[in-house]
Amino acid sequence: MNIRRVFLACGVVLLCAAVPIRADGTDPQQIEFFEQKIRPVLVQHCYACHSEKAAAGGKLKAKLMLDTREGVAKGGETGPVVVAGKSGESLLMKALRYDGLEMPPAGKLPENVIADFARWIDTGLADPRDGKAAQPKPREIDLAAGRRFWSFQPLKESAPPEVPASPWAKTPIDRFILARYAEHGLTANGPASREKLIRRVYFDLIGLPPTPEQAADFLADTSPDAFDRLVDRLLASERHGERWARHWLDAARFAESGGYEFDGFRPGAYHYRDWVIRAINGDLPYDEFVRMQIAGDKLQPGLHGAAATGYLVAGPFPGQITAKTEERIRYDQLDDMIMTIGGSMLGVTLGCVRCHDHKYDPIPQQDYYGIAAALGRTAHGPLTFDPDPAATQRALNLHAAEHEIRLAAWRKFAVEELPARLARWQQESLPKLPPQPRWQVLTPQNVSADDTWLSTTDQGVVVFVGPRRKNADTYVVTTHTWQKNLVALRLDAFTDNSMPRKGPGFGGDGSFTLGDFKVTASPLDPKSTEPPVTLKLKAILAAFEEPGQPLKNVVDDNPASFWRANADGGKDNAALFEIEGGFQGFAAGTQLTFSLKFVSDGLGRFRLAASTEPGAPTWAGEVAPQHAGEIKSILAANGNLLPESLREPMVRWFGPFDETAGRLCQAVDDHARAKPRAPLTDVYTAVAGGRDVFFLRRGEVDSKLGQAQPAFLQVLSATPNTREKWLPTPPEGQPALDPRVGLANWITDAQDGAGALLARVIVNRLWQHHFGRGLVNTPNDFGAQGERPTHPELLDWLARELIRGGWKLKPIHKLIVHSAVYQQANEVSPANLKADPLNQYLWHYRPRRLEAEVIRDSLLAAGASLDTTMYGPSILDNVPRRSIYLRVKRSELIPFMTMFDAPEPAQSIGERISTTVPTQALAMMNSPFVRQQAERLSRRIRSTPEVPIPAAIDNAYQIAFCRPPTAAERERMLAFIERQATGGAAPQTETPQTETALVEFAQVLLCLNEFVYVD
Repeated sequence: MNIRRVFLACGVVLLCAAVPIRADGTDPQQIEFFEQKIRPVLVQHCYACHSEKAAAGGKLKAKLMLDTREGVAKGGETGPVVVAGKSGESLLMKALRYDGLEMPPAGKLPENVIADFARWIDTGLADPRDGKAAQPKPREIDLAAGRRFWSFQPLKESAPPEVPASPWAKTPIDRFILARYAEHGLTANGPASREKLIRRVYFDLIGLPPTPEQAADFLADTSPDAFDRLVDRLLASERHGERWARHWLDAARFAESGGYEFDGFRPGAYHYRDWVIRAINGDLPYDEFVRMQIAGDKLQPGLHGAAATGYLVAGPFPGQITAKTEERIRYDQLDDMIMTIGGSMLGVTLGCVRCHDHKYDPIPQQDYYGIAAALGRTAHGPLTFDPDPAATQRALNLHAAEHEIRLAAWRKFAVEELPARLARWQQESLPKLPPQPRWQVLTPQNVSADDTWLSTTDQGVVVFVGPRRKNADTYVVTTHTWQKNLVALRLDAFTDNSMPRKGPGFGGDGSFTLGDFKVTASPLDPKSTEPPVTLKLKAILAAFEEPGQPLKNVVDDNPASFWRANADGGKDNAALFEIEGGFQGFAAGTQLTFSLKFVSDGLGRFRLAASTEPGAPTWAGEVAPQHAGEIKSILAANGNLLPESLREPMVRWFGPFDETAGRLCQAVDDHARAKPRAPLTDVYTAVAGGRDVFFLRRGEVDSKLGQAQPAFLQVLSATPNTREKWLPTPPEGQPALDPRVGLANWITDAQDGAGALLARVIVNRLWQHHFGRGLVNTPNDFGAQGERPTHPELLDWLARELIRGGWKLKPIHKLIVHSAVYQQANEVSPANLKADPLNQYLWHYRPRRLEAEVIRDSLLAAGASLDTTMYGPSILDNVPRRSIYLRVKRSELIPFMTMFDAPEPAQSIGERISTTVPTQALAMMNSPFVRQQAERLSRRIRSTPEVPIPAAIDNAYQIAFCRPPTAAERERMLAFIERQATGGAAPQTETPQTETALVEFAQVLLCLNEFVYVD
């Protein structure tokens, strides 16, 4: 089948994409959406007045029945209430929005629920409710019978079937395929050309086209193992993880924002995406891949495990939660996790089981709440990690060794030179110094915080120098003083342009909220036996304080109270504290340790000072460094001799008066400020939270029944006591196994748990993305409402091969792409087409349009623009990196991507739709991005004017299609370029418009079907 016609004739729809549908014509994903989002609301808010039961009780209103599909379509007294595909024209939406009508009458539904109804209508009113809604008798679930359903059975030991000898078959896979051919009267197709095959396998395994050089090397290599070596190189490429991570991220409904009306961005969510890429590149066994995503934070605490469990919390989550909505949102969050695990990992639909036993599959409601209980202590949130603790520790060790050299010089000076210099200074300079100032700055010796990076200046000011990981933090500042009889302490808070509204706090209005201010005094002499003293403080005065949050709150020992200071526009602030009873100080000097505990927003610049003068003004008095008066008293007390314990601290004090001491202090301080800091990063992941989970009547949080205990799906458990098997009672005194670890163990247990189905689902996904259709054509639904496998024996054989191979996925890829059925051509046989019009039995390779991300990446590759930098924070679409790194914000999806069917990540996506619509043609012809890549491609194919135009055409075809043009194509394109360059006039040797004509030729190639299809 030749698909090399122009892809984008404006306004022409070429194809309608095949979308997996149920027998009644509805999309399984939309049915899942109805069961999760629509039916529960109808049951709770509408059935009382608009149902068969309401009619039987004489309570039916407006002759409107909403408990069946037929009733919704028929409408009531005013006619139809919905118009499929047009929520804006539907009376039901007007009623829900209280636009003329007000339904339900008890109160307007939340905006997100109304939005769900609009989406339901716009996507076609999927509704599985057939017939009348008479109340049926509860369905008895027969688990024994349920386990006989094909997907819930253990894996069968299915050897490849015996088939007549055929040179066509290359792998055991082909024997399963040939057996189906024989059953349905089909004949095998011949192999694809090597040009097609290399392009096919490149796109399938790494999502990028081969370069002309790579294609030429493969085509020139006629050795029997040429394709084997090519596949090995592609599977070993880092690009492989980027390609296949994109498939998994669809199933994981990955996005970097919470969705809903506020759609808050999630810093650090990208770590989950990066973890998936690394896991696939490293061929992490799939069972471990699954276990880590469910309980990685428990199995491997740290960044690696936390990044993996980003899977659980990747779904939509409201940004603003009230006390009224908190419990409903918590259960909705659990529902999202359960549905995603069910669909992406097990291929079962679990959303409807929140409200009732599964209507089609043997899954009782109690199983749903057992899984919910296993996940019940899981919440959303960021955690902070050091990406490479070992590297950080090595840097710290090196810094410590270098710092010790500077300290050694300091100590040597203190022993050998300080006494003589100090004695000379005492005689010559000390008598001439001015009087002691009223306030003396306490120079910080050390500053630290839980999650804020702080440093100091030469003026004794503590400054913010790095990222804050959380608002509430505790600052600890250590200072030295030789003053005696301290009576007051002072905290100065300074403004700075780097803070909101100049600060001095980090609040949006420049405020800060200090909860506790504590000071501990201890002897500076390490040989002293005197105990530390906690100073009792009394708040005297603050420059600014809120009426309800005064300064006194920071010394009242009440953890709930605080001092909030907002200077209204950014002004310096200060606070004065009296030391009740005063503090005499220790004989050989005092170490003061200040603890500032902030309730929320902290300070960005502050300073501490002390006074020995009763009644010293709070901020009008002089503030200066510690002065010589205290040194006089120390020397006098020691017979003008400097105590040995004070020699090293005195070097710092003596710095302003002695050049050598000052230089040594500066060297130590500068190096201390250069101390390496861990490059901390936030990871959006599963965090501790949640509460006990209860059974909910009809799924409603206001109708709680008994408490649920962690358990698993009984139909997928060989043992009747699912809890004890995977969550055993621990020995006395030992901690219980985390329920999520138990869930991870059960889901990967191929012998007694869900592992058999887990293996079936993932090998089906691999097959689906290599062939465009899975062996089961409903990849997220292996239940009764899903389709049956076309090759059940092959599916089980592949699943067993996966498990036998240690759950490694790369060998399964290799097995598939080496098969003859994968390598076959796409020519269509009339006889085969008649026998199997849907190609269910794979008698030819079905051409597939590339996904949005691969189209964009291929455009960048064609223009030689692609930046292959891996990992890290997401990018905007103007950055030429691979599309897997594009930012995914639920309310701001990228138009170019959605135009080519990139999905909305609201729920697990098993299979993307693939449409062909006129707007895609218009985008390729008019997009500045496409034009830019066409310009780059034109320069690439003709780097100098000496390159002949026919050679440029050949180069372009090799880059775009991995083949040379035919003679007819070359002639046609040459005529096109000449016509564009001359405006239809007789050809000339060269015109100024030739360059533009080459750009237009390049864009024509990018607009051909062959560029965006793989065959």
